[in-house]
Amino acid sequence: MLGGLHFWFEIRIFMHFIKKRRNKPLYKKFLPLRKNVQNRNKLLWFRKKKWQKFQRAFSRLKKKKLHDPKSYFLSTFKNFFSRKFKYNLQNKQRLSLFYGGFRKKYLKRVVKSTLKEFKSLNKHVTVLFIEKLETRLDTALYRTHFSYSFKNARQLISHKKVYVNNKVVQHNSYLLKKGDVITLDKDVFNFVILNILDSEMWPIPPKHFYVNYKTLQILVIEDIHYTNCLMYYPFWIDFNSFLKFYER
Repeated sequence: MLGGLHFWFEIRIFMHFIKKRRNKPLYKKFLPLRKNVQNRNKLLWFRKKKWQKFQRAFSRLKKKKLHDPKSYFLSTFKNFFSRKFKYNLQNKQRLSLFYGGFRKKYLKRVVKSTLKEFKSLNKHVTVLFIEKLETRLDTALYRTHFSYSFKNARQLISHKKVYVNNKVVQHNSYLLKKGDVITLDKDVFNFVILNILDSEMWPIPPKHFYVNYKTLQILVIEDIHYTNCLMYYPFWIDFNSFLKFYER
């Protein structure tokens, strides 16, 4: 009798940990942020009843407000410490979700390398941090509308369909430099063309990229400037508090 109870108790514990580790749908991560971080039109067109709560949260958002970098959501909390923690957490979640789900370890590593290089280079810390994220290979494919999401861009890279200076690159975090040329395999030309046609071409590709949509080539022509940084994100993000939080 005791052995049977012990067995069922172990099963309940095992199921409890499985439920915690189970992956939740992507759209549930947007609920606490109250913001369409990835600028997806699908968020406003759910038909199932279980998404009614989600639709109510986003019903007031219009297309004009989706691209307003000055608008942001800040919830109310009891004390200063919980409010500050939630503010930093939402800040991190917005940035992570926008780039397809960066892990905390990767963000910490990027912040530490940014602060080290900042001492030797005459650049603003925020610009240097954004430059490390925006010069990634998967970011370049997403910004130029060659892929409809970061996940799709990473699949193209992992399947050896993307070339940098006529060489296959399989690392998503490959940092591009001025003068680099990105080309694609001919097998994915039709797929990329469909992605470009289906996109709304908003936001417009950054100025440091020269895109030839006939030959499907991307050329890095200049460095990122501070004046263009705010236009890269359709939501509010406090980079100063983010860098201070992950500096530890």
